[in-house]
Amino acid sequence: MKNSFKMQLSKALSGNVELNKKAVLVKRSWDEVAGLITKGKQKPKN
Repeated sequence: MKNSFKMQLSKALSGNVELNKKAVLVKRSWDEVAGLITKGKQKPKN
């Protein structure tokens, strides 16, 4: 995750540390889900 995203997130949530942590966890888990979906769509190379 880029620092710019973390900075934008902290500014948007007005520096609330607990909300920042929760939002970063949600973003990280969503990135994992998106990665799994993308991996599943790829055709196996034979």
